[in-house]
Amino acid sequence: MKISLVIPVHNLEKFIEPLLCSLKYQVYNHDGIEPIFICDSCEDRTHEIIENYLRESYPYMIIIDRQFHSSGLSRNEGLECATGEYIWLLDGDDWLIDNHAIAKVVSFFEHKPEQKVVHVGWATNTFFMPEYTNTVWQWVFAADWAKGVKFTSRPYDDDVEWIGNMIATYGIERVDTLTDPLYFYNYMREGSVMYERINGLTGNGTN
Repeated sequence: MKISLVIPVHNLEKFIEPLLCSLKYQVYNHDGIEPIFICDSCEDRTHEIIENYLRESYPYMIIIDRQFHSSGLSRNEGLECATGEYIWLLDGDDWLIDNHAIAKVVSFFEHKPEQKVVHVGWATNTFFMPEYTNTVWQWVFAADWAKGVKFTSRPYDDDVEWIGNMIATYGIERVDTLTDPLYFYNYMREGSVMYERINGLTGNGTN
């Protein structure tokens, strides 16, 4: 079984190493993991760092350079390129906590092939939003579902909008959850849209 990881990135040379490290050491056959990075309007060494860090571990990794200025449009391109049966959309400044994260997600779908979606446990710098449940990285979808709904180019909350559209489109009422934290949401990363919104600044990045 293959899972595609769609990851939009924008000028993350100082912040992307934790994610790359967490992918490099995933305890799952790397032939079954398809990382897809969309380098959106990057003016730093983000592309080069990804290439140097992961190419040996993931020889079929995809890195795309675009000038979208939009995480939503970047995600759409990643979804179009994805060849896995399941798709997990990640953010480039976050990371997977558990080296078995991919294996646990795949195991869930292997044991419940009728399921089209699973919700994953997560942690963050502080539990500031216990109700914060509608961001893309908290959900893993079957590819046919994920590819069936497009992101918009809105400057922020495109992920929350997309999850809402997924729920409405497919009539999602109940979702199984992998309760062990698998994902770390690094919302305190200086320069991120969430950080700037929380601190009363104006963010214009893509992550």
